[in-house]
Amino acid sequence: MGETSTTILNENANVSAMKESNATENLEADDLIFYHSLRNELDLLKKNPSHKTVDSILNYSKSLR
Repeated sequence: MGETSTTILNENANVSAMKESNATENLEADDLIFYHSLRNELDLLKKNPSHKTVDSILNYSKSLR
């Protein structure tokens, strides 16, 4: 009964490690260094931007065509 929480924590750690390894396994050394230098800043980005922000990005993207 006491080992249940340890198993859950280990499974969660393994899943997040697998996601990161899948994202970076096809990168070359320079790309991998660049990714790791930006990873913390990317994690700080707002994950749910406002509708106005999304519209601005889409309008900018369309103007480049």
